[in-house]
Amino acid sequence: MFLSRRFNRSLAPPDRVSVNVTLRCNLKCTMCTTCYDSPELSLDEIKGIIDQTAAWGVGVFNPLGGEPFMRNDIEEILSYAVSRGFYVTVTTNGTLITKRRAQRIARIPSDRLHFNFSLDGDRASNDEIRSTGMFDRAIEGYQRLRDADEAAGNARRKILANTILHARNLDRFHAILDEQAALGFDGVQILNLFRQGDEVPSEASALWFHPDNLEALSTVTEGLARRAEEQGVVGYRIQNSPENLRQIPRYYRDDLEPLEAPCWAGWKELYINADGQAIMCDGALDFLNGSFGNVREQTLRQLWASPELRERRAVVKSCTTPCVQNCYLRQESDSATSLVADATRIVGERVRSRVARLRPGVVDHPDAWLRLELSDVCPCGAPHCRTPKHRWDTLTEGLPNSVESKDWTMYRDQGRIDFGRGFMGFDVVRSVVDDIRASRLRFGVLAVRWRGEPLLHPEIEPILLHLLNVIAEGDLAERLCIETDGRFLSEKIAAMAAHPAKQIWALDATRGSPELAAAARQSLMAHRHSDVAIQTVFTAAEAFDVTAAREVGVQIYPGHRPPAVDATWIRRADHDQFQANQAARAHLVQAAEAVGHTEKMLNESGPRTCSAPARSPTISWDGKVTLCPWDHSLRNLVGDVVHERFSSAWSGDVISADRRTSASKGVPDRPLCRDCPMPWSPNQE
Repeated sequence: MFLSRRFNRSLAPPDRVSVNVTLRCNLKCTMCTTCYDSPELSLDEIKGIIDQTAAWGVGVFNPLGGEPFMRNDIEEILSYAVSRGFYVTVTTNGTLITKRRAQRIARIPSDRLHFNFSLDGDRASNDEIRSTGMFDRAIEGYQRLRDADEAAGNARRKILANTILHARNLDRFHAILDEQAALGFDGVQILNLFRQGDEVPSEASALWFHPDNLEALSTVTEGLARRAEEQGVVGYRIQNSPENLRQIPRYYRDDLEPLEAPCWAGWKELYINADGQAIMCDGALDFLNGSFGNVREQTLRQLWASPELRERRAVVKSCTTPCVQNCYLRQESDSATSLVADATRIVGERVRSRVARLRPGVVDHPDAWLRLELSDVCPCGAPHCRTPKHRWDTLTEGLPNSVESKDWTMYRDQGRIDFGRGFMGFDVVRSVVDDIRASRLRFGVLAVRWRGEPLLHPEIEPILLHLLNVIAEGDLAERLCIETDGRFLSEKIAAMAAHPAKQIWALDATRGSPELAAAARQSLMAHRHSDVAIQTVFTAAEAFDVTAAREVGVQIYPGHRPPAVDATWIRRADHDQFQANQAARAHLVQAAEAVGHTEKMLNESGPRTCSAPARSPTISWDGKVTLCPWDHSLRNLVGDVVHERFSSAWSGDVISADRRTSASKGVPDRPLCRDCPMPWSPNQE
């Protein structure tokens, strides 16, 4: 990309392909100049653009507007883009999201489709711009998305606010952000007004910052910059950089130097208008004057290599228009110096990591279970499974109804399965492991299952081998726990029971069947050594028959998880509701009485004591760190290993505060924790 801009050649594809799916809008905002009636690309044409983008290897497909929900087929467009492997963010005013449309959105993976809601302040400032009642309608649409995701069993979907900082909301802007955080938004992108020339409507002029309020603007933006500098990795976050926020007053004073960071318009993005025209900034912030071809006449690659685009890029390189918008910054390739600095930083981090591993002493957490969720997809359909079955149906679309282990491996290796979502990348696994080793942390157990079936992972063999090798060297954890229902246990995976590292194989006979568990146990027994425990797991239910548990032929442990020995574990079902848990306890007691072991039943009438912050760190497949394995919707996030080190979250202020609160009050001071019944569960590690 650096060389592309230096020599004005299309040596690299764009970072993203953006398409105005419509320019229509149901609102008439005071400052808006981009919405009007225009011919639109058809559904098939947009799908064709998505196909070209995917085949080209471009990482982002970006649907824009207008108001995207003015199209009746927008859900189909979004679903198709996600099915082609894209992570998609949609900007909307939110007022057209009905309950039915929210339910359609909920069928699209929540990790792949995010939303930006345009909210120009609180109710008063928003409705002054967008007309009366639009704030409440937007929040209703937002809440419908949240409710539909929760009903579908989806993980928390990222939803940001797009909020313009203007003269009519300046005096309460911090309070506006606090209100958005209280509503449950994940953060805000603070926007600025575009210059509109000399003939500006009086309503829009009233929003502009004039000399008499620039001092107040400087005070507010400095406060926002400090807030951005002090915010954590998780929770409500300002998306702007502190540097960008501090530039805002200079933008309105007209003393901002043009191109303080090089503009990458024409290299970073290929932008298609609603009528098929390829457009870009003309050097004066007018995109329509920067048109250079039409997608109906040329392919995306032809447009990208066209002489007309080279001419437009030359204008950008010599642009003198003051601009504070950060939409076309690409700081990782601004200069050769920054590229060399990045490479030096990466090498330096690797060297420091290697040196850190040589330090004597290990910080042991022998009672803690660290979970890595290799997959959030599960085929079982069992009543207690927290993974929606539609994820499995989507993954296996086009395959035979019954997929055996050998068939799965064959389909996987033939590339007939799209592993685009729901699977932790091997690079993420390695980075977490390297960080833990460098931090000299060691957990009692590393488990590779949470919500889904780990053996579905396309790289399960090399991942398990990597983890076993590290554990055998005395790092990371005392032993590895592989929790599986056994249906995808191949002979190659079973042979890993011969690895010298300590292991627990927990075979879930409830998610699978007693027969599957028995077959998996037999395969593992043929390879395992003395430090490999094989455990069969049943979940007690109404009229639970203990016959299958007895037939395993090893000691039965009802209630608490057994130690690292061959065992049959009859566990209690966990629910989010107290009465359901009382019934589950009764089922467990009945099973314990049937096998003659009731002495270790947990007293659930005493005070709650949550051990999760100290003993159950859990990392979802997409890198989110949560307090405990019962946070299936990822609401209590304490970190994100994609953006920071796990060790930083584990020893950070947020989780430390949760540990202190648990010690003093029984549970962390979080909405999800206050009424949580799980501290009484015997399934706590």
